[in-house]
Amino acid sequence: MKRTAALLSAAFAIAAIAAGSAGSATSKSSFAVLFAPTTTAASNGLTIQTEMTGSFNVAAKTASGSGTYSLMAGSTVLDTGTFTLDPRLVTFQFYGCGEVTMEGERIPLPPDFCGGRVTFVVNATSSTGAQHDGLLEVNCQIHDPGGQAPPGTSEGVKVNARGINFNEHVTGDNLFQMLP
Repeated sequence: MKRTAALLSAAFAIAAIAAGSAGSATSKSSFAVLFAPTTTAASNGLTIQTEMTGSFNVAAKTASGSGTYSLMAGSTVLDTGTFTLDPRLVTFQFYGCGEVTMEGERIPLPPDFCGGRVTFVVNATSSTGAQHDGLLEVNCQIHDPGGQAPPGTSEGVKVNARGINFNEHVTGDNLFQMLP
C-alpha cells in the first residue's frame, strides 16, 4: 500500500511538472511584435517611453523592426530618438497562444495572439545624432488556454542602455502575433 501511494505521488508530481512547463515550450514560428507606448522606470528615477513594431523568426534567429523612445526625468524630456532592431534575435521564451489572465479572470483571445519573452539588440540614434546600442526585452503575458505565464513575469518592456537598467514596468501592453 505504501509503495502504491509513493508511485501515485510520483506520478502526480511528474504530471504537475509537465503541465506547468507546457506553456513554456518553444516555438519555431515567426511573430509580429508590437507594443503601444510603454513606460519603464529605472532605479535612479528616470523613465523611458518606447513604442515599436517589428517581427522575429525563432528558427532563423532573426529580427527586424524599429521604434521611438523618449528619456524622461519626471515630466522633463531629456532625450528622444529612434531605434532599430539588430538583425539577430538574442533570446525567446514562448508562453503559448490564445488566452490571457487579468485580475484572476481567463480571457480567450484569437489563436494567433501569443505571449512570451523576447530579447533584441537595439541600435538607437538620439535626436542629437548620438548613437548607442542596448538590449530591449519585451514580455507579453498571453499563454495557452488553461495555462499561465511564468510566475514572477509581468507585461512590459525592459531596456538596458547607456549603463542604465530600465527594469520596472510602469505602463504598456504588448502583443506577439504568430505569422502564417
